Amino acid sequence: MKNKDFPSGHWTNAVVSEVVQLADRLLGNEYEVMEKGRQDIVTTLDIQMEREIKALLLSRFPNDGFVGEEENQTASNHKRIWVCDPIDGTLNFTQGIPYFGVQLALLEGDAVLFSMIYLPKLKELYTAILGQGAFLNGTSIAIAQIQTLEKSIVTFGDFSKSNPSSRTFQNELIGRLLGKAMRIRIQGASSVDFAFVSSHKNAVHILFSKNVWELAPGILLAKEAGCVVHKFSGATHGFEGEGLIISANQNILDEILIEIEKM
Repeated sequence: MKNKDFPSGHWTNAVVSEVVQLADRLLGNEYEVMEKGRQDIVTTLDIQMEREIKALLLSRFPNDGFVGEEENQTASNHKRIWVCDPIDGTLNFTQGIPYFGVQLALLEGDAVLFSMIYLPKLKELYTAILGQGAFLNGTSIAIAQIQTLEKSIVTFGDFSKSNPSSRTFQNELIGRLLGKAMRIRIQGASSVDFAFVSSHKNAVHILFSKNVWELAPGILLAKEAGCVVHKFSGATHGFEGEGLIISANQNILDEILIEIEKM
């Protein structure tokens, strides 16, 4: 298969199908849990899945690069790069909580061309192609109906390990939104967070991660589903890097930005 054949047509379906089948086959296997720094874990399945997804993709697209959370974090200088989080939400996975997923995206320069998020226990497969829309189990995702923050479920990412300086700001923002939103939740997996806001189960997701494998798949999915994606600098709020807000629409985003301006 040539690089130019993806993402397009039946090649997209073929790649997605193979990754889903691989995940379904491996996720039922036994595994070991290992420490991965302070307050973090990794399983032997995370590593095995990343290796097999990498082998699958590079056998089809030998001219592409690959970046993964577990063993392939260094960015390559290839024109196109696959980005993968083999089990996003590993802690949830090991605790029998169904909120975990497989994340995959294809980048060319700064553009995300394709993404998929697969939530095995929920039997939900999300896909997006740049300029061609977002889909849940093959059906186009409809536009969100919720228009106000007071009717919205707002989710936050876990208190960031990749950007720990954001934790104080996140804690204060949660406090500010508690009295404004319908509910505030932390679900423990970027795959679920992005999938749920893109499919309008939730109306807003806010996170502070710097990791491309957490961000790229979900950002394209959200944009193609009609969500508003807003980045804001942490420099004026006492933390490094950026914050990211994914909102069902501009009205809800504006309400959140008003609260941030008060901080």
